[in-house]
Amino acid sequence: MIIESRQIAGFSTCRQELIVGGLRVPLLTVGQLEDYVDAGELLRNPDAPEPPYWAHLWPGSRVLARLVATEIECRNRRAIDIGCGVGLVGVVAARRGAAVTVIDTAPAALCFARANAARNGCEVAAIRTDVRRAGVRGPFDYCFAADVTYDPVLQGALADFLAAHLAAGGRAWCAESVRTFDHGFRRACEARGFEVTERTFQEPDDGRTVSVRLTAARRIR
Repeated sequence: MIIESRQIAGFSTCRQELIVGGLRVPLLTVGQLEDYVDAGELLRNPDAPEPPYWAHLWPGSRVLARLVATEIECRNRRAIDIGCGVGLVGVVAARRGAAVTVIDTAPAALCFARANAARNGCEVAAIRTDVRRAGVRGPFDYCFAADVTYDPVLQGALADFLAAHLAAGGRAWCAESVRTFDHGFRRACEARGFEVTERTFQEPDDGRTVSVRLTAARRIR
């Protein structure tokens, strides 16, 4: 990890290089991320600004990016990365030939995603929007989401998004490393007529091993 002098959207940056399923993926991430998290203030003040959680390379995003790099045929597919953060999953899909839209509620996240696409010699369409009120047009062949269903409300909202935006025969993958005890997203997808399967991966994260559940949903009607 190399700290850079440049800034993106007011955040210091650092350079990283990930090996994702055989792909070398150079990324710009937030340098010294801990400087932007005031745990004490979060405990004291319920109205404290939310830390830039989007800036963390969550275990779910790494697992999903590896799946995109090794198991999913992306060429000539239209894909969307929901809650893209710094853009890892969307960038890998774009490098493998997909036409990618990335969305996030944080403007800074979209700035990093665009910068990382350029760093990898590809392009993504970046849109600021919320999956609960998504201002994007489908249909998409693929939908990717990593660690965005940490709230039960978002489980149903993501399933609604898939029902509204996934193409006939389209597929979606949701990686979860936070709320793995809760199968609400699976139930929400099944209630909307999707065929659903699950797999579990073990992913190293900050010196520990984290369980990541990968839920795959396919539109069958």
